[in-house]
Amino acid sequence: MSQCYRSLKSELPREYFKPQGFRLFSIIFLLLLGFGLIATMVVVPMAWFFKIPLSLIVGYCWAVNGLLGHELMHGSIVRKKSLQNFFGFFCFLPFMISPTFWRYWHNNLHHSHTQRNIMDPDAYPTYRIYKQSRFMQWMFPFTPGSGYKRSYLYFFFWFTFNVQVAQFYFRFRNRTFDKLDHKKVNKEIAVLLSIHLLGLVAVGPMNWFWVCVIPFLVQNYIPFSYISTNHNLSPLTKENDPLVNSLTVTNHPILEFLHVQFGYHVEHHLFPTVSGVHLKSIHKVLKERYPEKYLCMPKWRAIKALYKTARIYKNPTTLYNPITGATYPTLVARTTPAQSDQSTVIVSPEPLSPPTL
Repeated sequence: MSQCYRSLKSELPREYFKPQGFRLFSIIFLLLLGFGLIATMVVVPMAWFFKIPLSLIVGYCWAVNGLLGHELMHGSIVRKKSLQNFFGFFCFLPFMISPTFWRYWHNNLHHSHTQRNIMDPDAYPTYRIYKQSRFMQWMFPFTPGSGYKRSYLYFFFWFTFNVQVAQFYFRFRNRTFDKLDHKKVNKEIAVLLSIHLLGLVAVGPMNWFWVCVIPFLVQNYIPFSYISTNHNLSPLTKENDPLVNSLTVTNHPILEFLHVQFGYHVEHHLFPTVSGVHLKSIHKVLKERYPEKYLCMPKWRAIKALYKTARIYKNPTTLYNPITGATYPTLVARTTPAQSDQSTVIVSPEPLSPPTL
C-alpha cells in the first residue's frame, strides 16, 4: 500500500489534499432541514400521506450527514479536531454514535487493519470464531447471503445496531479498544442518550413513527448499503492493500452526487484525508494505472453479489455458509484489463473459479 500511495500522491494535484471547508455548509443545511421538517410534522396538523415524504427526507438528511461526518472525522473538511468533534457530534447524533468512539473504531482500527481478522471491527469472522461466538451465530441469519428472509432487513437497521453493541458491550471486552478514551466516550454517550430521550418526549409518541422509525430505516440503508459492498465481498488480508481488500461501487451520477461520492472506497482507503469531492478524479487515475488489479463494479451488482454469497470466512479467500455448507470465492482482481465499469461478478454456490470483475 505504501508504495502505491507514494507513487500516486506525487502525481495528484496538491489541492486534492486540502480541506474542503465548504462542506460544513452542507452539514449545517442538512441539520436545519432535518430538524425543521421534524418540527413541521409535530406542530402543523397534516394527513399521514403528507408526512411520509417529509419523513423520508429527514432520513436522507441524517444519512448524508452521517456520510459527511465520516469525511469530517478524517480531516478532509476541517483539520482542527475540536471542530471535527463539534460538527461530528451532530452528524452522528441521529445514529447515537460517540465521535470519540467513531474516530477510534473507524479511523484507527478499521483503516489501519482493513479486512484483517479480529483487528478490523468491520470484517466478518472466520468459521472458527463463528463456532465460538453465540453472538455471531445469532446474527448470521440477518446477514446477506444467509438464505433467511430476515436478511432483507439488514441494510435498514444493522449499522446503528452494530455500533451500539460495540459502544455498550464489545469495547469493554475486546483488547483492541484498550487505548480508547472510555471516560470521554461514556460522557458523549450520556449526552447523546439524554438528547434522544428528551427528543422522544418533545415530539410525543403519536409522532414517533414519522420522526423516528421511517428516518431510522432510511438513515441506515443509505450508508450501510455502501459500507457492506465496499468490503464484505473482499478477502481477508494481512497486508493492508486497498487494491485487494476494498471495492469501489459506482452509481448513477445524480445518486453519486447526492451521496457525496461515498462509493469510491478504494480511493478513500488509499487517501482517507481526501474529500469525496476529488475521489472520482482519483478513480479515473486508478483505472488507468491498475487496470488488472483495481476492483470496481456498479453498486446494484455488488448488492446482488452480497445476497448470492455468505459472510463467514472459511479461509481468507473463501466465503462459507455454516448452515448449508456452501462455499463462495471472494472477489479477486481480473486477469484481463477491464473495458468498463459494467463488468459483472460470477457467483456460484460451489467453489469454482473465483469471481472476476
